Amino acid sequence: MTMYFDKENKRQFTYRVVTMVMFAVAVLTLCMRMIVGSLGFLSDRAIDAIFSVTVQVGVFLLLPFLVYRFLLKKDMKQIAEFSSVKKIKWYYLVIAVGVGFCVFIATIGISTVWQNIIAILGYKHSSSPTVFPEKFNAGLFVVDMILTAVLPAICEEFLIRGGVLTTMRASFTYVALLVLMGIIFGLFHQNITQVFYTSLFGALMAFLTVKLNSIFPAMIIHFINNGTSVYLDYAENYGWKAGGGFFDTVNAGLQSDPMQVLAIYVLVVLIGAGLVALMLILKKRENLKKQKEVILDSGYDQTNHRVVMFGEENKSFVEEIGMEKAVYGDAYSPDEGYAVKVRDNAFILGALAVTVLSTVATFIWGLF
Repeated sequence: MTMYFDKENKRQFTYRVVTMVMFAVAVLTLCMRMIVGSLGFLSDRAIDAIFSVTVQVGVFLLLPFLVYRFLLKKDMKQIAEFSSVKKIKWYYLVIAVGVGFCVFIATIGISTVWQNIIAILGYKHSSSPTVFPEKFNAGLFVVDMILTAVLPAICEEFLIRGGVLTTMRASFTYVALLVLMGIIFGLFHQNITQVFYTSLFGALMAFLTVKLNSIFPAMIIHFINNGTSVYLDYAENYGWKAGGGFFDTVNAGLQSDPMQVLAIYVLVVLIGAGLVALMLILKKRENLKKQKEVILDSGYDQTNHRVVMFGEENKSFVEEIGMEKAVYGDAYSPDEGYAVKVRDNAFILGALAVTVLSTVATFIWGLF
């Protein structure tokens, strides 16, 4: 009984600590937005660089890492496990590249619809176009890739699809988990123009991380999605043959034959869905293969009708490949999730309140 209460208290402590991190991230991100907003004497690129490095590296990566290390008392291996930083077969990462390109195209359509909706409500887009040097600068291109694609793919995934997702999985049903993770990711951007498509993106990345039991495919998809945007901006500005006329072609197609553009869009989305399904099928086959290996290597207990493979150290692996009943039989009892109490949600509700208010503020700002 003492052990049960120890585990329960540990789960509660972890939940509260992680939600405290989320609240801190929301507040610090908002503070940084206000700080960089006062740096009008700097160029837009310099402001973006200051904001990205500070928020991505300092707030999204180092802050949760230090909390996990010193407050939750986790070592490096435990932090990796807690954050779903787990090995995965190379072919999942290759497929994730394709999913990333499909997600980028899907995002364009979803974002366009959302922009039109808020425009109807009176929102005016005031963002200034990115200023590029007259001649292509490879160093600047690499910096933009790092700030816009590399850092978010690593830092945002580590926070949201890492410890936050792991913690929430123990307390919410599957559907509620995906909805919550989508809302969190969308609102934490604190920008009305991004909130909708990033929410859908967040739910999809949470789904893949749970199903594939690794954060790496989500990182690859995130990088490809953001990196493609950066590349096309440069291609458009410098007239590169590969991608230089992409947006002009799309706009021309919408004017001349919108149904054809829509058909291509639907096809790309279906290809992306097919690639996601392929990853899930491959994961299922991989688990079946591991199950056969376990049966062959471990032996079979004829008396109790179960595979001979015991010990708490094997439990997570056994659950991952779906052999709980085969190994533990009727003695199997899954770890109970933590039943969240109202007071446990104080910080997560605070984080959502901050991000909702800041997101609404960007909408109100755009009305004037």
